[in-house]
Amino acid sequence: MKSLFNHFEVLEDPRDIRGKKHKLINIIIMTIYGILCGYTDFTNLADFLKVHEDYFNELLQLKNGTPSHDTLSNVFKVIDSKKFMELFIEWIKDIVKEKGMHLSIDGKAIKSARDKVNGGNTPYIVSAFLSDIGLSIGQLKVDDKSNEITAIPELIKLIDIKDKVITIDAIGTQEDICNLITSKEKKGHFILKVKDNQKDLKDDIKTYFDLGLKEDSLDIAIGETNWEKDHGRLEKRKYYLSYDIKCIHDKDKWKSVKAIGRIDVIKDENNIKTTTTHYYILSKKFDLDTFIKITREHWNIECSLHWRLDVILDEDHSRNHVGNSIENLATIRKIVFNLVKLDKSMGDKLTMKQKMTRYISDFKNIENLIFNVIPCI
Repeated sequence: MKSLFNHFEVLEDPRDIRGKKHKLINIIIMTIYGILCGYTDFTNLADFLKVHEDYFNELLQLKNGTPSHDTLSNVFKVIDSKKFMELFIEWIKDIVKEKGMHLSIDGKAIKSARDKVNGGNTPYIVSAFLSDIGLSIGQLKVDDKSNEITAIPELIKLIDIKDKVITIDAIGTQEDICNLITSKEKKGHFILKVKDNQKDLKDDIKTYFDLGLKEDSLDIAIGETNWEKDHGRLEKRKYYLSYDIKCIHDKDKWKSVKAIGRIDVIKDENNIKTTTTHYYILSKKFDLDTFIKITREHWNIECSLHWRLDVILDEDHSRNHVGNSIENLATIRKIVFNLVKLDKSMGDKLTMKQKMTRYISDFKNIENLIFNVIPCI
């Protein structure tokens, strides 16, 4: 095991050595400090570093003081974002080892980084999140002239998915993505939602469950939750799972499918009941309990990762979009998210926001995260 400092100090510095005043690893470390203390733009981050210049001079043996706003901006736009992400993936893989079986993949917009000059594109970052243990393990920026469908396979190629169950919203239910996940090289599994973007497949599964439930088919496993209170309304779910896939007509296209599922979400608001039905394909004959657990965990990527990136780390208001700065700053925020998640030095009961308050009050807490070894999970 190596410390975060040791993992990232090998990142190649693309800058011309002439006129260079700050080591790349020092800039990365100081940026992590700034974001852990709540500073989200280069102007305020540079001011924060300047205020604490004596501390950073001693900690990092700086010879030219702390970097300016322009230096921070110039550095993050030229760092090789793919190499940076590869080091991030190695770092977190070293920590989690073989733990975590459920990998959620989902895209998120960074709205304030919309490039008004070059076509007004809003940048999207596709992230991979270990939903069962709550850690980010990789990301990829969606190309400006592309969409999530092309970014998802590239992200899957970057990360280790062996024996993990991949969940993606319906946009990821594509033949090529299914085949990639289950390929001999990747050796993963999937539980994917089916919507109207794969209408024939959805109709096949819908017809099967409609007829099977009407006839009380023994081939359908059934489960149900109790009523739960959610956002002021009552909600419960009914789960259906079958290994009978003869209903799928285009078997060549969906050759990796080994089971199909359905979930009815029943909501009761002011005594008015509504039912929404979702359909799924599975690459393995998972049991009903696993189907229930994985599908319920998928949205942890929204409420545990994306929500915190926006509300606590203020990612949605990040305006930096020059060069590689979008990807590189998103990687820094993922490092910060994981560091806070992994930090057990202050106990297990503190929220992310409470931990960050303590980082501001005592930088020794941050030193521990960056320069000491975080135990494996």
